[in-house]
Amino acid sequence: MQHLFLDESGTLAFGRGGTAFFIMAFVAPKSGKQLSKCIKNFNAHLIRNGWNPEVEIKASNIWHAAKNEKIPVGYAYKHKREEPMQFVLDRIAHLDLYIEYVVVKLDTIRENLRNVPNAILYNYFAWQLLKGPLCYYPEVSLYCDRRNREYHHLLKFDGYIEGQAAIERANKDKPALNLQIEHCYWRSTREVSGAERVAAEFGVRGVEAADFVCWAIKSKYEDGKETWFSLVEKKVRWAQFLYFDPQNKKGS
Repeated sequence: MQHLFLDESGTLAFGRGGTAFFIMAFVAPKSGKQLSKCIKNFNAHLIRNGWNPEVEIKASNIWHAAKNEKIPVGYAYKHKREEPMQFVLDRIAHLDLYIEYVVVKLDTIRENLRNVPNAILYNYFAWQLLKGPLCYYPEVSLYCDRRNREYHHLLKFDGYIEGQAAIERANKDKPALNLQIEHCYWRSTREVSGAERVAAEFGVRGVEAADFVCWAIKSKYEDGKETWFSLVEKKVRWAQFLYFDPQNKKGS
């Protein structure tokens, strides 16, 4: 069973106060347990050093900790945000895993597509990213961040991805995929107990790792800063660039 942890960075707002790029990435560890342990230890370190457990541990919250009143002044990295970011990205990069991502330059999407429900575009971009591993591995557990409700009457994320994978694999004369899709929420670990809690923690930590990776990729394209991406770059197996020249980081 191959575990895939998927997350995204950016918004599909198309210039209305949103981001210039929409990024999706997944982390595929050889051992999901090792990745989970890595993130568990990192989270425990932050909490021991004053992080408020009622605040989600994710890249943007760590980066903006100095401005967040919910994170106490006693937090050791309140004004040293670079230290935990470098540490966790370095730890992720030292694990046996690989990363794939897709970058969409939003101002190059045709006007008629901008009126499509955001969730439909999200599903389409996710499939462009996931079609490789979903056509290669016979068994996949896909963990995604729990997003807002999909306000449309078309095929939802799970059904869309399952259907596309079935068609693609049939076209390649491959057997049916054993696919499990789980949607994670960082507080969901508090809503269950026993084996269910262990499973929820596993998913949440993996998606958290994907969040850190997405943030590093976002800093490269959205902010033009290579520092954080360089820490995980050696683990990138494949990248796709939609609607713009990848040689031009700000698009054509």
